[in-house]
Amino acid sequence: MQDDFLSKKLQERKEQHSFRSLKLPKNNLVDLCSNDYLGIATNQLINSDQSSSNKILKTGSTGSRLLSGNYEKIEEAEKIIADFHQAEAALIFNSGYDANLGLLRSVPQRSDIILYDSLSHASIRDGIRLSFASAFSFQHNDVDDLEKKLIVNSRGTDRNIFIVTESVFSMDGDIAPLKQMVELCDRFNAKLIVDEAHATGVVGERGEGLVQHLKLQEKCFAFVPCVYHALKFCHHK
Repeated sequence: MQDDFLSKKLQERKEQHSFRSLKLPKNNLVDLCSNDYLGIATNQLINSDQSSSNKILKTGSTGSRLLSGNYEKIEEAEKIIADFHQAEAALIFNSGYDANLGLLRSVPQRSDIILYDSLSHASIRDGIRLSFASAFSFQHNDVDDLEKKLIVNSRGTDRNIFIVTESVFSMDGDIAPLKQMVELCDRFNAKLIVDEAHATGVVGERGEGLVQHLKLQEKCFAFVPCVYHALKFCHHK
């Protein structure tokens, strides 16, 4: 499985009692952890529409999702996103920059290798820069150069290798050779991460992006699509 290393890392956190997960807040509890000091968001004090269909909508998150800002509508949206992109799970981020930063900063570990397209977006580069993994660029859309980098970095190691690219490049508008990249991932046991921000809504019968258009969603470790600047992290085992 592509994410066995993540399961191992999560188990380590559980054993260290440092594992945290999203929970839905219970309204019958006293709120001592949010910024909703006056109860304006929780009690819908500035919501003029009190119909039953809208009572679940809040006028503020009251804090980060991990502490107090999570609620049902967000999780419902993530399920819809995951179903649309035929992914096992989805996670909504504030922006594409945050999505790439969060994904690339947290998933690759210190002993891992990241190989990224030399024309990758700045958000990808910033995420890689924050990671503890070693990173090397390959020439833009050059599968032969990528193969050479894989040969060098896969010798005698059991570390994870991540290949990172955009599907449609934001500045040049050209398309990554994803099928050939998937073939290299299969050969070298690498994990493909694709930024779909500029393909979503443009490529595919329903605007699903290049990954699904080529039917490669189950071959990708993760991809980052974008619709109206609401970005998601979609992950496949």
